[in-house]
Amino acid sequence: MEAGDKSVLIIEQHKTHAESIYHDIRHLFDRYFLAFSAQEVREHVEDHVPDVIITNPFFGDGSGRSCIRMLRKDPKLHAVPIIVVSSLPEKQVKLDFYSQGADAYFQLPYDREKFRSTIEEKLRRHVRLLVNKGIDTVTGFSPRSVFEEAYRRDQEKIRNSDEHGVLGLLAPVGIDFVIRDYGLEAGDKLMSETARLMREMCDRRFRATLWTQKSILFSILNKKHEDILHGLEDLRKHYLEVMHSITQLQMTPGLRAVMIPVSAETVLEEQVDKLSERLIQISRDPEADPVQFVAEHISSKRHIILADPDPVAANIISHRLKKDGFVVNELHDIDEISSYAHMNDLAAVLVDTLVPGGGISIVKKLVSHPVLSGVPTMLLSRFGHEEEIAEAFEAGAEDYLMKPLSLIELSARVKRLTD
Repeated sequence: MEAGDKSVLIIEQHKTHAESIYHDIRHLFDRYFLAFSAQEVREHVEDHVPDVIITNPFFGDGSGRSCIRMLRKDPKLHAVPIIVVSSLPEKQVKLDFYSQGADAYFQLPYDREKFRSTIEEKLRRHVRLLVNKGIDTVTGFSPRSVFEEAYRRDQEKIRNSDEHGVLGLLAPVGIDFVIRDYGLEAGDKLMSETARLMREMCDRRFRATLWTQKSILFSILNKKHEDILHGLEDLRKHYLEVMHSITQLQMTPGLRAVMIPVSAETVLEEQVDKLSERLIQISRDPEADPVQFVAEHISSKRHIILADPDPVAANIISHRLKKDGFVVNELHDIDEISSYAHMNDLAAVLVDTLVPGGGISIVKKLVSHPVLSGVPTMLLSRFGHEEEIAEAFEAGAEDYLMKPLSLIELSARVKRLTD
């Protein structure tokens, strides 16, 4: 690894936990900084660009998901590796953090050797990006900020002409597994071959960037989306072949991709949110087509029950979901929910942790209810304690959302829940 003064920012509300994490990786860094709140994170990154960021997803004044999004929006930090360390169950939350821009997830207690080797690999890659001014030498893709500016110009062309375009998000699954077990050179081979085939598939007006270190964002103008779908399916098959040639395993991780029409009016971030949510949905459904074109979707079941004791929050949530085409009914306890008149049209139940009797208790009752057990539930929380969220998943909740809410995120996650 190239010489230089390397630093790590650890975001943790407990100093002893932060120092324990640093103890495991101290040989990789010359300096470390601690932040105990979202405000301290914002203040630190104004003047410093760490080489690696390690964060606990929940702390006093905000959630780790929103913090990751904030960090990724900063052009200085687009390529900085973000590692999440948490006691939350990996299978429920890892993909959500990846979709926001995290590069690795470790559930406590973690394997120290694997933790150290992962951070060492991420640090090596970050140094390589710095040397090449954000251009990834393996893929040849431009920095994220360059892609964003070019995308805005393409939106302007579409707005003022009959041009059209496709925006896509691609997740090459198993890169970390290959790097960990077969070395960085093998991982580079897999990524460079993926990039080469993407250019070959999308020969005209093709742009791409590493949106996160877990996903590739690309856009193409004036090419039929059917042709791109066929190209992506061919790319997926070739990816499996290259993965197999490296690992020699019969069953190898694959590749997933989703596309959406370029909207001249919708900001890039909102479109990427839709694509990310769809990728997560595909990954959790073994029967789903791994390569898809995304169209606007509303569940055939249109009714949603909202249990939230805060009338202001309930009004905001109801207004947004009604705009999305749902019928929202505010109920407050399990008896009211159990006797709901439109049970056959019920798409989801959203429960705040502070409802009378406790939100987690209601989730447990819903899961054990003979009729409601198949209705997906989402927990809303203004506290964000890891123990609370972990308990919600164990009770049977299928998703959680931190308050204060992002309305864009609320829409995307409810649509994912009800699809």
